[in-house]
Amino acid sequence: MQMLYWSYPGGPAWGKYNKLPKYLLVKNPIPGPRGFPLIGSMNLMTGLAHQKTASMAEFCKAKRLMSFSLGETKVIVTCNPTVAKEILNSSTFVERPVNESAYKLMFDRAIGFASYGVYWRTLRKIASTHMFCPKQIKSSEAQRFEIAKQMVAILERSSFLRVRDVLKKASLNNMMCSIFGRKYSLINCCNEETEEVSELVDEGYELLGMLNWSDHLPWLAEFDPQKIQRRCEQLMPKVNRFVGRIIDEHRTEPSSVHRDFVGVLLSLQDSERLSDSDMIAVLWEMIFRGSDTVAVLIEWILARMVLHPDVQSRVQEELDRVVERSRDDG
Repeated sequence: MQMLYWSYPGGPAWGKYNKLPKYLLVKNPIPGPRGFPLIGSMNLMTGLAHQKTASMAEFCKAKRLMSFSLGETKVIVTCNPTVAKEILNSSTFVERPVNESAYKLMFDRAIGFASYGVYWRTLRKIASTHMFCPKQIKSSEAQRFEIAKQMVAILERSSFLRVRDVLKKASLNNMMCSIFGRKYSLINCCNEETEEVSELVDEGYELLGMLNWSDHLPWLAEFDPQKIQRRCEQLMPKVNRFVGRIIDEHRTEPSSVHRDFVGVLLSLQDSERLSDSDMIAVLWEMIFRGSDTVAVLIEWILARMVLHPDVQSRVQEELDRVVERSRDDG
């Protein structure tokens, strides 16, 4: 049966989850590699996965969609903007799979991985109405300008450094301010709290980004061969203590003191009010997604500007105009 599943276009997962009479009659199946029996195309996920999948799509002549299997998981990919738009707007793809790492890291209770339903709609409403409303974003504007000035000062006085390190520290400080109300200096900053949360985020990114064989081969889950489950169980108590301590500190102070995300969540009433565990999940996701992700994005933008001097010159002209206007406004 495994060999029969493997013979289906896209590999064993696509063969297993399609009934035999049905897929024998399919005239135009989604093209894609069969990979190997049982494990499918797990090899595509090692190294630079996006380049490997792009090369495989070209090899399979998959111009709009390509199918492949990660163990027992069916996968489709596209680089066609029209198809991508259809997928993103389709109710069929409204939920994303919660892998073991995401579940163990409590992301199933946060916006990114929560199941579509009342709870997810409540989180989305809280985010748009309270956490990311114009008033809340405006309140942290001064802090963002201050962090930008400190970044420029660091870059000016350093002869050699990794831009990513500066960006990671700056984005982390920005999130610590917006989410927890903590303000630190990037220059000569050796703060235990930022070091602690940086280690938590780095560990979480490594676990979430790792190809977990147990997610795609369920019979491996009990063995935990990559020690992912154990590492998640060791990480989450640290996250609970760190975020829980800050929530408790906010509770002991007047609500008017804090204009950060913790204060916003504590001020919610009635149906919008979240439990402590849900607040920890939401806040942990915010700082997790707002630190390294932003740093990598900005680094990528800077790299593209270096490779395209014409774009860099236009950006510099726009920045000069912004600076000039700010000077005129005093």
